[in-house]
Amino acid sequence: MRKLIYILLIGVFIACSGEETLTPMEVKNWYVITPTENMDEVDDMIYRLYEKYDLAIFYKDTIGMEDRGWKDENGDPKFYYEVLRLDYDMTEIANIQTKITFNKVDVTNPESKAAMMPLLKLLNEKLLAWIDGVDVFIPAILIVQDMEKGTKPMYVYRGFGVLGFALNGYEQSNPDSLFQRAFLHEICYGALQDSLSSFQSVVTKAFENTSASPAIIKECWGVNYETFVPSYADRLLKVNNMQSYYDMKVLYMGKKEEALAQLERDDLTETERKKWESEVNLANNVIAAMDKQLDSYDEYKAYVEQNCPENFGLLALATYKSDGKTYYNVPTAENDFAAYLDAVLDYDKEEFMKKYEAYPYVQARYTLMEYVLKGAGFNLERIRADIK
Repeated sequence: MRKLIYILLIGVFIACSGEETLTPMEVKNWYVITPTENMDEVDDMIYRLYEKYDLAIFYKDTIGMEDRGWKDENGDPKFYYEVLRLDYDMTEIANIQTKITFNKVDVTNPESKAAMMPLLKLLNEKLLAWIDGVDVFIPAILIVQDMEKGTKPMYVYRGFGVLGFALNGYEQSNPDSLFQRAFLHEICYGALQDSLSSFQSVVTKAFENTSASPAIIKECWGVNYETFVPSYADRLLKVNNMQSYYDMKVLYMGKKEEALAQLERDDLTETERKKWESEVNLANNVIAAMDKQLDSYDEYKAYVEQNCPENFGLLALATYKSDGKTYYNVPTAENDFAAYLDAVLDYDKEEFMKKYEAYPYVQARYTLMEYVLKGAGFNLERIRADIK
């Protein structure tokens, strides 16, 4: 186990990236917050956050305009408008599954505008403090009322040069925890990509022991799990269904053992003896019936345990239902990363290693995740103490 972790860590230690000398160009910095007279509490808080963290926060997506000497077809001035984008698709036609849509924050009255204050306080006290001095770059933040990716609600989203926050996250249960974890998932996954090759290669190397082709193994993220473990869903379903039969068998084996012990007594009355003999007969009948239902249980259970996701370094599989059947996929690389990030935040190392002592790949990936986060400058002890 220790040797495995050392080998994987070496892959991280030797990873490096070259730097190119770029010729600077004079480009307007739109991400500037300028104080004005008579600012309300929201704008004052945004300015103080800008001063403290050097990070601009906006609640309007159009953040400025500039005269670049353009003219329209009538010869009239045509201004350039700087617009923050949450969507990566720069074309008119966007994939409906990945397109980001959002509604702006209502700032028409002081009451609705003040709804941003809890989020601004959370940013000040925890989120931005966690990444202060860390090797993570956020160009700007855009606060919106709500946003969706396709049809899926999003509460924090790393967009095109801007990090989006949706205020309707406060309509969910435990919103602070929702924002904290979603924030870390979004910023860390993008920022730490160059350091994750060894972390992800644990899984791809584990899948090399299956019959899947090298090309499929290389692109394993999000793929149907049965590509690597045939009949997994069917056998897992049978094991789960059989578990109640197995539990019943164990229960009546205990009852039979108790009855046989009672029958060893010399002081039993005839009535008591008949009672315990009846208990033995009932137990034998139930055990026989359960054995019939449990045909192949040991075989299926061994197969499922041998091919569980943890044995490939995965904490969990992605599931979906179709036509009444449950299907299992390898998680996407981003969701897999989020699961391990949560594990590092929720468990100290000793506790995690004990819980997964039978799964060396999982232990190795936890160690790698912790190493990458600390290497980027994250104070894990502080975040663990702060996070909900």
